[in-house]
Amino acid sequence: MKSICFICQNVDCKVRGAEQLMSEITNQLAARSINAEVKSYLCFGACDRGPNIVVYPQKCWYTRVQLTDVPDIVDSVAGGPAVTRLDTVERSLKAMIYELLDTGVF
Repeated sequence: MKSICFICQNVDCKVRGAEQLMSEITNQLAARSINAEVKSYLCFGACDRGPNIVVYPQKCWYTRVQLTDVPDIVDSVAGGPAVTRLDTVERSLKAMIYELLDTGVF
């Protein structure tokens, strides 16, 4: 299954650079010919930890993402290990968002 990088585009994440992250991840995936898609997401509910990125179906959630984190995230999408230093979201919120994504509504 193709990976999807969902990048929150709500106001808190946008003011912290989510649009630039979306562009940079898209460019790096394309440069490496990685079969993945980048999509905006309205809100994951972790606004205080933005920008937020969820890689699906791997179910990796990355918080407080900076441009310097993009190569590690792209490596993870390409099959490398998850970027655990960026995983700071509570289990209950993750479970709720992952359940929504599992329904295919995105």
